[in-house]
Amino acid sequence: MKQQAITAPDVRHVIGRIARGLMARGGEGVENVIHRLSEQPLKDQHFHLPDPASKPVVRYLDPTLRQAEQLDKELADAVKVIAPALHWDQSESYTDEILGEGFTDNYAWAELVGPKGFFAGDDYLLGLLLLGPHRHYLDHFHPAPELYWPLTAPSEWRKGDGQPFVPRRQGEVIWHPSLVTHATITHEVPLLAVYCWTRNTKVPARLNALMK
Repeated sequence: MKQQAITAPDVRHVIGRIARGLMARGGEGVENVIHRLSEQPLKDQHFHLPDPASKPVVRYLDPTLRQAEQLDKELADAVKVIAPALHWDQSESYTDEILGEGFTDNYAWAELVGPKGFFAGDDYLLGLLLLGPHRHYLDHFHPAPELYWPLTAPSEWRKGDGQPFVPRRQGEVIWHPSLVTHATITHEVPLLAVYCWTRNTKVPARLNALMK
């Protein structure tokens, strides 16, 4: 069966479900994310299809979306519609040598809003992160303030140098202010999360391990 063409309304539906989910939960950073989202050019004339690209970790997309249905079935179903067009990518500085054997087969992100997404955006990134099971996404930081919204659980998150890892629930909002070190651990369940960088998006993340 021929794949139905993915349209601007399809992607705006995903973005809208994300916005509604975040506003319903509230929390630190949500107002910033929603305000900056309202400033983004998301009309039909701003829409373009990215070059689809996959990564090995995308094997976990379907099972994580099944778990995400428990949180927001409409969002999960909307992501399934646009999934064939997603451009999955990785940060260039992230290697197995630094992050552990098999990490690059278990990590990728795809932009909805951003240079590699469906809408280019204005110094604003909104997308999806996939992280495979039994992974440690090491301490890193970046100038961009960042929000995560885990659509699966459990996962553990650390915010701040030397701070302990804290278990986070499915649907719990996580906010990382600019330049604050943070890290993530997964266990048996792979992680699917919404992420957003609200400004200073042109400066990539830097791993603490590379600063030593």
